[in-house]
Amino acid sequence: MIPLELIREFEMQMKALRIGSTTLTRAQKLEKRLKIRRLLLKLEGENPSGTHKDRVALLHALDARAKGMTALTAVSCGNYGASLAHVAYKLDMKAYIYIPCDFAAPRRPEIESMGGRVVSVEGDYEVALRRSADDARANRWYDANPGSSNKELGLLAYTYIAKEIAQAFGRQPDWVSVPVGNGSLIGGIWHGFRSMGMKPRMLGCSNNNSAVHGVASGLKEKLDVPNLQITEINEPLAGNFLADTDEAIGAMVESNGTGIEVQDDELVRAAEVIEEAEGLDVLPASAGAVWGITKLESRNHVFVAVLTGRGHLG
Repeated sequence: MIPLELIREFEMQMKALRIGSTTLTRAQKLEKRLKIRRLLLKLEGENPSGTHKDRVALLHALDARAKGMTALTAVSCGNYGASLAHVAYKLDMKAYIYIPCDFAAPRRPEIESMGGRVVSVEGDYEVALRRSADDARANRWYDANPGSSNKELGLLAYTYIAKEIAQAFGRQPDWVSVPVGNGSLIGGIWHGFRSMGMKPRMLGCSNNNSAVHGVASGLKEKLDVPNLQITEINEPLAGNFLADTDEAIGAMVESNGTGIEVQDDELVRAAEVIEEAEGLDVLPASAGAVWGITKLESRNHVFVAVLTGRGHLG
């Protein structure tokens, strides 16, 4: 059970730190270009670090502070690390970010500039996560990793995206398209809609991701991607080890939705098309949430795509 006091503090601090309450806007030029009946974009790039992860970082930090802890740790390819570093800086806490050595992690300098300590780990994402969790126990740091004992907070933080969409749109959309990494984002949004008695179909979009690969292959379970390729483009998405696999698959299957695989070149092209049509600077890994819609048999529906990036250009 998540304490009501923590939830109230989270809601208050979201307003104070300008996290959440991001814009839901209609993308009429993209609708015409991609032949989609109606497309709304949830602009999570308006959060301070440019991604939805600021929401979960804040809730984890507040929970840590309530428990008397002054440091947080998590594995990251960069985006979540930047969120944790930003929130930790704002709340006068410490952030220890574990990054696999082979990851490009272009946001490493940004993390360090905000006082976050980057720990490079020999090994893959799973190895780095376990190292982070072990060090959390040894040093009494707060374990903010996806899939940790604190995972319910991550899901709760993302339910607010669903609530904001429903409030801004006035009803449930037909489909909600979400970029899938570890699975907590699509899982949390799905939980949020269900808590309001709504059931939009959830479209999970990713590349080299075992949860999406499984659902796209017609299964109700994950399916490891053969010859897994992790690149600078798909780093936020890719992996056969996912911390919240069941949440991701549950969202797609229970909602009668599906999974769509979007390749690196398509992710890059999607970001370019969104910029050309709507003037938005969107991360390629996130832009797949729009491109995935174009691969459905029917686009004669109302879609919401959840996007992360740096917002409006110019």
